[in-house]
Amino acid sequence: MKTYKKFALAAALSCMAFSPALADVYLSGQEVASQVVGNTIEGQHRECGAARHDFKEYYTPDGKISGKERACNQTGSWSFYGGTWSVKDDKFCVNLGSGRTSGCYNYKGGPDGTLTRVDEPGVGNTHFQIYEGKVE
Repeated sequence: MKTYKKFALAAALSCMAFSPALADVYLSGQEVASQVVGNTIEGQHRECGAARHDFKEYYTPDGKISGKERACNQTGSWSFYGGTWSVKDDKFCVNLGSGRTSGCYNYKGGPDGTLTRVDEPGVGNTHFQIYEGKVE
């Protein structure tokens, strides 16, 4: 009986030790909101390609997004757009309309004021830099 208890305890401790390494841990929708609301995010694309744009989005406390975009890695004029944000089913959601990517997504936080939207359908991962306040 003692051997069984020791084995069960060892198995339980082993599962606890290795579980975090095996599971993806995403930020909750509220955690994402606490980082971006009242701040500006800037899209960080690793590769430019068709339909890829640089963008900045400011998230207001009342659920609105004001954004601007331009061709990837180009200088020049920005085009402006608006949208909304919300938290649903513990995910951070964006609705940008006009054919822009919208939906509820998983996010991972980075050590240096960054966020990554994970496994976005048709896109993969999108990286964001977070800037304090409204940045033009």
